[in-house]
Order: sequence, then structure tokens, then C-alpha cells
Amino acid sequence: MAEFFYEAINSRGKRIKGNVIANDLETALSQLKSKGYYIIDIGEKNLFNKEISIKFLNKVSSKDLYLFCRQLATLLEAGLTLLTSLEVIRNQLSNKRLVKAVNNLYEDVKKGKTLSESMMENKDVFPDLLINMVEAGEVSGSLDNSFEKMAYHFEKDMKLKQKVTNALMYPAIVLLVAVIVLNLLLIFVIPTFVGLFNDLGVELPPTTKFILSTSSFIKNYWLMLLIMIILISILINIYKKTPSGSIFFSTLKLKIPIIGNISLNASIARFSRTLSTLIDAGVPLVAAIDTTKKLLGNAYIEKQFEDVAERVKGGEGLSRPIEDLEIFPTLVPVMIKTGEESGTLEEMLTKLADFYENEVENSVARLTAVFEPVMIVFLALIVGFMLASIILPMFKLYGNMNLG
Repeated sequence: MAEFFYEAINSRGKRIKGNVIANDLETALSQLKSKGYYIIDIGEKNLFNKEISIKFLNKVSSKDLYLFCRQLATLLEAGLTLLTSLEVIRNQLSNKRLVKAVNNLYEDVKKGKTLSESMMENKDVFPDLLINMVEAGEVSGSLDNSFEKMAYHFEKDMKLKQKVTNALMYPAIVLLVAVIVLNLLLIFVIPTFVGLFNDLGVELPPTTKFILSTSSFIKNYWLMLLIMIILISILINIYKKTPSGSIFFSTLKLKIPIIGNISLNASIARFSRTLSTLIDAGVPLVAAIDTTKKLLGNAYIEKQFEDVAERVKGGEGLSRPIEDLEIFPTLVPVMIKTGEESGTLEEMLTKLADFYENEVENSVARLTAVFEPVMIVFLALIVGFMLASIILPMFKLYGNMNLG
């Protein structure tokens, strides 16, 4: 299979551009002509004309998947065939990786493959959760309902991630600004006083000597410090991608006051929402847990869940293994046990997800309310300390002049 770019005029006389996937140039031309396009230009994409796509920058997010599922559910509910729906959608999406994946789905379905089979071949874009739901929808003949549920799921997941990101972003931005301001003071403002104090022969207090030494060090070795920070950041990032590093930082994140609580509640909400969605679709509990444990957003909790999956496979219920983890609050296993005993596990998991999503929202609001005054006081103390270290020698010099 190859990808061809084309420029054509459609049946309405409008000039259009696009891409088409085909085995060869003749097949691509045939596909376009069957749509009533008059071809102006067509060619195979190569290294010189292929659009550069950076996966990190072009990542398929929960928002992209939400839009994909929502549009597909709407079109299928309106009575359009799956093939027609995919053709309409692929011309409306903005994420290039998702567009390419949907083009693959369209071509595969056109050849007779099921949608879930094609999604399996594009697992870098479509998560296991979505593939399982689509497969369940195909078996039950309710594909539109599966996409409707997945649209709701990804919408909730998108909002949850936004809340957690907002909780972490505000402190990060304030700290970054604080570091920049302090460095500007140390590099450009403080050095102007060094010559003055040296010329006047003022005996400097320890705090002033410390500030001046720090300023001099940063001014002389700022490039070395910058390189060291970059190298350390790269090494930390590499370590985070290893199994042990991922678990270490995930454990550390759970231990940070307030932030750890937000992270844990977000994982509980994601676990409950995902498992509820899969059970509602008729996916067996063991398979649902295997899929859910990959989507918790915390490597440490995911590792602990391996034992949960094994115990459920061995015939145990879900509540006891969850309780033995001693990670989640008591409410989680209690609600799950209630659902198991009453036959309403899916409903209880949904209530858990709603509760902990609300907890995340409240925690974010509290963090923002507390962090703002704390940071103001912290910055005031730092700047005040620096100013006092510079002003004190001046007062001392003024006192000596009066005595003289």
C-alpha cells in the first residue's frame, strides 16, 4: 500500500486537495475517478513531498477520539453505512495521525474486514478499550450504541485530564516565573552593587556575601548550569521510560501532598469509568480488568493490578483483591462488593467514577485557592531576603559615615 497526494476538481467544480491510499497509481486514479473527480495532479508521497509528522506533537488525544466516536455514532444513528460514515469523517478530522488511521480503516472495511480487525492493526492510535467496545458492538449489532458510549467515556476522560493538568500547570508556571525573575536579579541587578561595596571597603554580613557569591557564580557559569539542567532532564526522562523508573516516579507522585491525592482520585475515576463501560458492553470481567489496568495513568498502581487480574482469573470476586491492594480508599472495595452482591456492579462503578471525578475537581479548586497566597508569601520572602542582604550594608555604611 502506498499513499498518493492529489489535486482535483469535484463534480461541483470546486478545486480540492487530499490523499488517497492504494496499491498503485492506477488504483488511486480509479478510486478518484469513481467519485467523479477530474484529476489535475497526482503523485506518490516520498521523502521530498511527504508531510513531516512528529508523533509527540501529533499525538491522538482523548479529545480527538471523542470527536471521532461522537461523529461516527451520530452518522450511524442517522442510518448511514459504516463505509460511508468513515468516508465522511476522514475529511473532517484535523489530527493527521488519526486521519491516516481512519483512511486505513476505510480501505480495510471496503475490502471486507471488520472495523475491530482494522483497528487492531492501528493500535498505536486506537486503544484496547475502544477496540473491545467496537468488537462487542459488532457482535451485538449495536455499533452505533458502542460509539455513543465511547464518546461519553472519552469526553469524561478528556475533562478529567484537563482538571489534573490545570492543577499541575498553575504551580509550574508560577515557579518558572519565580525562577526567571530571581535569576534576572542575581545576574543583572545584584552585580551592580559588588563594585560599590568593594570600592567603599564595607564589611559585608554573611547573608550579603552569600547573595553576591551566588550571583557571581550564576553569571560566570550560567552556560554550564544550563547544560547540566538539560542533561539531567534528559537522563530523568530516559529513566522515567524504564519500568523501574516509571514505577519510582509514579510512587513518588502519589506521595506528594495534595498532588498525590489528585493523582490517586484520577486513577480511581479512570478505573471505575473504564471498567463500567466495558462491563456494560458485555465484555467478560477478566478481559475488562486486563484492558482497564493499562489505562490507570499510574505505573505503580498498574503493577499492583497484575495480582488483581490473576486472582479474578482464579475465581475470586473483584472487591477482595481491590481491598488487599491497600492503595484505594475503603469506599472503593465497599462499593464494588455492594455491586457484586446486588448484581449492579456496572452501576456502582459509574457512581464511583462520578464521585471521584467530583473529588478531583474539588481538589483542584482547593489547590488553586491555597497555592496562590502561599506562592505570593514565598516570593515575597525570597525577594525580601535578597533586598535586605543588599540594603543592610548600605545602612551600615551610612551609620559609619555619621559616626565619622
